[in-house]
Amino acid sequence: MPGSLRHSLVWAVTLCLSIASAVYIRPVVFPNGTVGVEVIETDDRIVTPGDATNSEGQEIDMEAFEFPLTKQDVEWLSSLLRLPETGELRIRKEYRVLTDEERRDFHQALNILKNDTSVSLNKYDLLANIHSRSSANKAAHAGPGFLGWHRVFLLMVENALRQACPNVTIPYWDVTLDQRMDKPYQSVIWSGDFLGTGHGPVFDGPFKHWETPFDFGHLERLVSAQGRLLSDADIKRIMSQKRLGEISYFSASSNTNLEALHNRVHVWVGGQMRKIEIGAFDPIFYLLHSFVDKIWEDFRLHQRTEGVDPQKDFPEFYGRAGHAPLAPMGLGSLGVLDGLSDVWGHGVQYRPRPTCKATTTNSICDSPYLKCNSKYFCVSISKTDTMVSISTSIQEKVESENMSNRITMNQENLSGGNNSSTSGTRIFNNSRIIDEHEPETVKDVNSGNTSQGTINITARDYHRYILQFNMYTDKFHSLSHPLPHNYQYPSLEIFDL
Repeated sequence: MPGSLRHSLVWAVTLCLSIASAVYIRPVVFPNGTVGVEVIETDDRIVTPGDATNSEGQEIDMEAFEFPLTKQDVEWLSSLLRLPETGELRIRKEYRVLTDEERRDFHQALNILKNDTSVSLNKYDLLANIHSRSSANKAAHAGPGFLGWHRVFLLMVENALRQACPNVTIPYWDVTLDQRMDKPYQSVIWSGDFLGTGHGPVFDGPFKHWETPFDFGHLERLVSAQGRLLSDADIKRIMSQKRLGEISYFSASSNTNLEALHNRVHVWVGGQMRKIEIGAFDPIFYLLHSFVDKIWEDFRLHQRTEGVDPQKDFPEFYGRAGHAPLAPMGLGSLGVLDGLSDVWGHGVQYRPRPTCKATTTNSICDSPYLKCNSKYFCVSISKTDTMVSISTSIQEKVESENMSNRITMNQENLSGGNNSSTSGTRIFNNSRIIDEHEPETVKDVNSGNTSQGTINITARDYHRYILQFNMYTDKFHSLSHPLPHNYQYPSLEIFDL
């Protein structure tokens, strides 16, 4: 059969089968060179990565998520669907590479949103509920629109966080730093200074008092019980591909499907994260998706080196009707294809993943919460390492103070004075001076690392825009179609109101 005829036949079958919303198709090339179609039947509502039941095994009531939005809800959500301001640069770092102050600000911003009840539920839960609504499941999961949808959603959440704390960005959770550990469930991120409890109800850390709306109870996790973390090999296989369809449902193989691999991490975390409808109610959701977005951004850069324009690289076979290129994204008036635009990357830059650096005496990573393993890869320290470090720091501080006492007493004895009150004052003043100057030194180092000259900013000027937010926009009826020849890809000019 001629190639063009085979292609037409597959496309015709696509048109027929796509009408049934519960039937998905995927082209299959048989060993003899002929092309067939694999039919995949499933429920219309996508329930990956986990199941659609709560902890008691009861079916999730999807209607609860579809409550009417108030005027205040719509106005606030609309204010979040915008690009960064001209000249604004947001640098997203690995979670453990944040300074302690940056990490506390991030946690504080999340809690501010969680406690702001000026909108339905609260600001944090209202945003998380977007991921729960049926409009999100149409374009956000099980298809090539997954990456673009979540990129726009991340930007909205980051805009909300910056309303609470202006300099906050969403860090990414490089799960390979934990996957390389012998016991990743012992990672420092499951300690009180980071994400809190990893096993059972979250009883410590910045989110220890969090409740999940719609009667899903206390925030909880069950890390490492099922699923798995992404590995370096997974990312290497993804980066060996060239097309979006090769890393997305429904054309990608299981070991290069970025969405499917990310699903396993959801399951690995457990608790709310295991269930797609309520996963975003755990803050770790955004750290994971920030990492997925970073992988995609690295992939897009790789595509350009291969001569592929990632803005136009939409797969012909996209599966679900909600992932058609001109289908509504469910965020404002955006279409699925709009998620591929470079516009969403303006003003946002990812720091490289932590690497092991050799020094004259030892090997170090980019953070005190990371260390080099025997293969010279960065790995997370464990909660046990943290306790040892704290204990060592306290002991070193005590020894330092004792040494200061001895030095001060010797100096006073040499000068003929022996006033304990004066000696104590001098010690306190010296300690205070060190405490006051040390943060300034760290700040200088950080500001140098984030200077524009160091990270080679190439973002061009653009204008802030706001799109009308409508959770119920669904005017798209054609289930499968070729891309119009006159389609205008999103650009800065188009969004300039």
